[in-house]
Amino acid sequence: MATGVDNTELTDAFEEFYRDYYRNEIGELAQKYPNDQKSLWVDWDDLYRFDPDLADDVRNRPEQMQDYAEEALRLYDLPVDVKLGQAHVRFHDLPESEDIRAIRHEHHGMLIAVQGIVRKATDVRPKVTNAAFECQRCGTLTRIPQVAGDFQEPHECQGCERQGPFRLNMDQSEFVDAQKIRVQESPEGLRGGETPQAIDVNIEDDITGEVTAGDHVRVTGVLKLDQQGDDRSQSPMFDLYMDGIDVSIEDEQFEDMDITEEDKKEIIELSNEDDLYDKMVGAIAPSIYGYEREKLAMMLQLFSGVTKHLPDGSRIRGDLHMLLIGDPGTGKCLSGDTHVTLGDGSEVPIRTLVEDNLDDPKPVDDGVWDTVDFEVPSLQEDGTISQQQATKVWKREAPEQLYRIRTATGRELDITPSHPLFVQSNGRFEAVKAEQLTAGQMIACKGNNDETEHGQSTVAADGGVVTAQTDRIESIEPVEPEDEWVYDLEVGGTHNYVSNGVVSHNSQMLSYIQNIAPRSVYTSGKGSSSAGLTAAAVRDDFGDGQQWTLEAGALVLADLGIAAVDELDKMNPDDRSAMHQALEQQEISINKAGINATLKSRCSLLGAANPKYGRFDQFEPIGEQIDLEPALVSRFDLIFTVTDEPDEEEDRNLASHIIQTNYAGELHTHRVENPTSDYSQEQVDAVTEEVAPTIEPDLLRKYVAHAKTSCFPTMTEEAKTEIEDFYVDLRVQGTDEDAAVPVTARKLEALVRLSEASARIRLSDTVEKEDAERATTIARYCMEQIGVDPETGEFDADVVETGTSKSQRDRIQNLKGIISDIEEEYDEGAPVDVVVERAEEVGIEESKAEHEIEKLKQKGEVYEPRTDHLRTT
Repeated sequence: MATGVDNTELTDAFEEFYRDYYRNEIGELAQKYPNDQKSLWVDWDDLYRFDPDLADDVRNRPEQMQDYAEEALRLYDLPVDVKLGQAHVRFHDLPESEDIRAIRHEHHGMLIAVQGIVRKATDVRPKVTNAAFECQRCGTLTRIPQVAGDFQEPHECQGCERQGPFRLNMDQSEFVDAQKIRVQESPEGLRGGETPQAIDVNIEDDITGEVTAGDHVRVTGVLKLDQQGDDRSQSPMFDLYMDGIDVSIEDEQFEDMDITEEDKKEIIELSNEDDLYDKMVGAIAPSIYGYEREKLAMMLQLFSGVTKHLPDGSRIRGDLHMLLIGDPGTGKCLSGDTHVTLGDGSEVPIRTLVEDNLDDPKPVDDGVWDTVDFEVPSLQEDGTISQQQATKVWKREAPEQLYRIRTATGRELDITPSHPLFVQSNGRFEAVKAEQLTAGQMIACKGNNDETEHGQSTVAADGGVVTAQTDRIESIEPVEPEDEWVYDLEVGGTHNYVSNGVVSHNSQMLSYIQNIAPRSVYTSGKGSSSAGLTAAAVRDDFGDGQQWTLEAGALVLADLGIAAVDELDKMNPDDRSAMHQALEQQEISINKAGINATLKSRCSLLGAANPKYGRFDQFEPIGEQIDLEPALVSRFDLIFTVTDEPDEEEDRNLASHIIQTNYAGELHTHRVENPTSDYSQEQVDAVTEEVAPTIEPDLLRKYVAHAKTSCFPTMTEEAKTEIEDFYVDLRVQGTDEDAAVPVTARKLEALVRLSEASARIRLSDTVEKEDAERATTIARYCMEQIGVDPETGEFDADVVETGTSKSQRDRIQNLKGIISDIEEEYDEGAPVDVVVERAEEVGIEESKAEHEIEKLKQKGEVYEPRTDHLRTT
C-alpha cells in the first residue's frame, strides 16, 4: 500500500493504523503529555499486520516515515483538548536484531536493532535543536535548525545583512535532552579470542537517562555514517553510528542463547550419565593434561550456587570466586639463541637481551627481574601492533628436553614443552603449548602483510585483532638443550612478543573459559580500559571531550556471568578499593565529578595472580607471596597454587597424552597432505576421539545456561549434616589455648555454594550428600595448599584472612618484645646483631628474625635511629 503513494496518503495510512491498533495508547499519551509521557511506542509487528508494505517502508526509510507517523499523530482526533505537537513515534520490537560486527554500509539509513551491553554512557546534557541568534547590531533574531553534527551559525543577519556579531539567545532557542551511549556485543555471543565490537548511539529527549553502563540493552535506531578526519584532511573511511529511537533494558540471563527442544533433550540425557562429572572435567582445556581438581572447581564455578534473597531484603551471593596462583615463568621459556624482535626492528638473542639487563646475575632460585628498560612489538587489545614495555625478564634452569619447531618457510624455534604459540583453529587463533602442537598446524608469525602461499588470517591476542601471517608447522622433534639456561620475557598486559619470527604468548587456563562460559569477559588485571576491572568516571573522546563519561569495567560487563582476570595482582589502586564491594556485595559504587551511580557486578571472578617474588614457595605463608590485600584474598571461595612437581606416574601419563595428541595430528596431516595415504578416515577419527573434548563447547555453553536459568536446588538434611560436621571437626582443632583458628564461618557459605553448583551440574532440584562431599573434598584440598601454617603444618585461617599465620604473629610479638627490652640497655637503640642473637636463644632462626625485622621496619613499627640499631615506635 505504501509504495508509490503521496505524502497525504501516507499520513492517512498512519491515522488509520492508529485508530485500528493504538486508540487506547494514544488516549493515555494525551492524558500524560508532556510531563509524564512524550512518546507513542509502536510495535513493528503491529504495523506489519496492518500493512506489510508500510512496515517495510519504515524499515527502509525510517526518517521520512517517522515524519509522516508523527504528523498523523498530531492530526489524530483526540477526545481531550491536547495538542501533541512535540510527541514522538518510536518504532521498536523489530523481529530480528543485527550482530554489531555484521553491520555493513548496506544498512545505511535503515531502521535496525542491535543487542549488547552499555560499555560507556555520558551524562544527560541539553542539546540545541533550533538555535536563535541575536544580531548584536540590530537585534534581529535568526533561527538556524541544528540538524548536522557541527554547530551551525548564520552567515549574515536577516535584518541588517551584516556578518554579525551574533549571540545565542537561550530563551528563544529550542533544546532537547541528549545522551550518547556505546553498546558493545554481549559476552555470550562471542567465542574465546574474539574481540567484542561496539557501536555508538545518540539518543534524545524522553529516552535519555534510562540506561547506564553495564545494562544489557536492545537498541532500535537508524544507522548513520560519519566521515573520518577533519575539514582539512578528510578520509575516504567512515565510522558507523546510530540515531537511537528506542532503548529497552533486557536483564534476562543469556538472552542470545538459542536453546532448542532438541538441545534440551540432549542436555537432559547428558545429565543422567554416570560419568557426568568426569566428562565435565574433560571438557575444560582438554589440551592441558592433569589439574583435575582445578578443572572441576572451574566447572562448579561456571554453574555457580544459588543466589538467595531473604525476607528482610538482604542478599547472599551464589557466585563462586576462585584464585589461581602460579609462576608464569615456570616452564614457559625459549632457548638462549632465540632472536627477539625489538622496538626498533632489530633482533637480539634472548640470552643477550636478558643477561645485559641483569646488573647482578643471580642463581636460578631468584631468576626473575622486575626492572627492565626496552620495548618490543606486541599485539595489543585494540588489535594493533605497537611498542610495548617489557616488564620482566626470566632466567630459568633448562629442562631435560626442549621441542624444536620447524615451519614450512624455514623458521625454527627451540622452546620448553609448556611454552605456547598461536595456532589457527576455526578461523581464529588459540594459544597452545608446544607439547600439544602437531605437524600441519598453522601458527601465527610476524609478516609484512603480503599474501603468501601459507595464507594470512586474523590473530587474537588477549582480545586484540591484527592481521598476521600464518605458517605451517613442518616438524616437531624433542631435542636436548645446548645451554643450562632458558629465558623468557613478560610484556605487560599483552604477554606476547615475536621470537624467531613466531608470535609467542604466555597462556593460562583462564582463556579456555571464554569458549564454554555462556557469558564471560577475559581481561588483564592491568586493565584494558580507563575503567579497569570495575568502573570509572572518565573524560575521553567518546563524548565531546569535555563532559564526564561513566564507563563499565570487566566485572560490570560480566554481570550475570564470569570474569576471567589474568594478572590480578597488578590491578590499579582504584580497582583495589572497589574490589571488596564488587566481590561480596556484587555492585560497584561510583561517586565522582557529579556522577553518583551503583553498577551491578553479579558475576563470578576467576583470577590468576603471580607470586610476589617470581615463583611460589610452599614453605612461606601464602599471604606473604601474593601482592593482594589479605581482606581481598579472603573473599575467594577457592584458592589453588598451580605448581609443576615431578611425579613418575603423572609424568608418564602426561607423556602418553602428549604423544597420543601428536599421533592424532600426524594421522590427520598425513591423510590430508598425502593423496596416497594408507590411513582411512575411520582410523583418523578413532585416534582423534581419544584426545577430543568430552563435551562439545557449544553444547556445554547451552547446558550451563539451561542449568542456571531453570535449576535452583535446595539442601537435604544429609547435605546439611555433611557440611556442618566438616566445619565443626575443623574448628575443634583450634580449641586448644595455643592453637590457631583453623577455619572461619566464611568457609561455610563457600561450601554451600559449591554443593549447590554440584547439584546444578546434575540438573538436580536437591543438594544431596554426594554434592556436599564433593564440596568438602575440594575445600580441604585448597586448605591444604594455602590454609596451612608452613611452620607447624596445622590449618590456620589467618594465613589467608590476615596474611600472617599464628606462629608468625607470635614470632613478631616476641621480636618486638626483644627489641623493646634491649633498646633500654643501649643509648642508641637495640643493636640488630644483639636482637638476632637473643631471638635465636628463644628458638627464632636468624633468617626468620632478619626477615621479620625488615617487615617491622616497613610497617613503621620499629625504626633505625642509626645504622644497625632499632627502636620500637
